Amino acid sequence: MSTVLLKTIKKRIDFVKISKNGKKIFTKGFILQKYKRTSPLKENAARVGFTVTKKIGGSVQRNKIKRRFRAIMKDVLNNYLKKNYDYVIIANKKCLIMDYKELKSDIIKTVK
Repeated sequence: MSTVLLKTIKKRIDFVKISKNGKKIFTKGFILQKYKRTSPLKENAARVGFTVTKKIGGSVQRNKIKRRFRAIMKDVLNNYLKKNYDYVIIANKKCLIMDYKELKSDIIKTVK
């Protein structure tokens, strides 16, 4: 199996495009939106974006959530993420009380 690079989504236009055209999968702690890009990047890359609103908590809680999701995505990168796909994770409050293993298993189920 070839290795997949992990890139981040930073532009609002990309988030909006994924939101309109992508497939949404709801779980207890987050919503995953995935979208197959029609124009592939030069590399074999999967792009990931994270959305954590201020409703969840202060900056400490929001950054903790993003760090956890980044670490999980790096763990599942080569085994589960597909090339030329965009993934956006929208966190909700319940992901603060969920443990790492539970979040990781939910991400693996939704990415497949």
